[in-house]
Amino acid sequence: MHKQFAEIYDIFMKYVDYDGWYNFLKRFIKTKGTILDLGCGTGEFILRFLEDGFSVVGVDLSEKMLEVAEKKLNDPKIIGEKFSKDRYRLIKENIINFENTVDFENNKNNNLCQVDYIVCNFDTVNYLKNEKEFLKFIEKCNKNLKKDGYLIFDAVTEDIFTEIFENDIFLDEEPEYTSIWRHEQLSKRKHLIEIDLFIRENENDNLFRKYNEIQKKFIYDPEWIIKTVQNKGFEIFDTASNPEFGESRIFFILKKLWLSNLNYKKYLLITII
Repeated sequence: MHKQFAEIYDIFMKYVDYDGWYNFLKRFIKTKGTILDLGCGTGEFILRFLEDGFSVVGVDLSEKMLEVAEKKLNDPKIIGEKFSKDRYRLIKENIINFENTVDFENNKNNNLCQVDYIVCNFDTVNYLKNEKEFLKFIEKCNKNLKKDGYLIFDAVTEDIFTEIFENDIFLDEEPEYTSIWRHEQLSKRKHLIEIDLFIRENENDNLFRKYNEIQKKFIYDPEWIIKTVQNKGFEIFDTASNPEFGESRIFFILKKLWLSNLNYKKYLLITII
């Protein structure tokens, strides 16, 4: 994500129902523990998890997004009081490479410290380059999770482009900004979206500042996702959709198996013998 776009990301996302999305996640997150938020952005979900008593590790590739998140977590106007560093960490890293070493219980860094839950919101997985990167993502999530831990992520299908765009154009006009979205299909499963965003400089005039953002999305076959995660040590706890967040969005709620599929087969052979 472009540095300048990160600065105005929260204006662009002002009308997203974060509370509704968070409450949807909480249907599957029943007990307190440690959350790993992959692609945490400007920290909106981190704020909500901290307010509910969780410890959170937030990971994002954009240093600028993390700077915005840090300001929120230390702004009394937003949160009422500062959150202690012993309850959260913000880390700049690619989510397909990240291994958690933050140990909140002992207030130190270990070689690997597994978490209770992993969340990855706003179709972040669709911004991975290809299926190979998705495999790395799933493998790292399995490594970072405690046994019986949960991974929750969402992905969009091809239908999103007919849902949002008309003739490959989408116009969004709000009091604070106007955005023009252009869509181009690059290949069978790769899509490019270019966004021109015009932010109003002052609510009392018609001066705007222009920002440009280019995004690439990779679209997965949902059945392929299901088969892949099952082969990587997860069981499908649930799949869900919520029309409020788009008809083309699928939530995958996965539970880590206490043994990988390969080790589980070995275990069965041993117990049978």
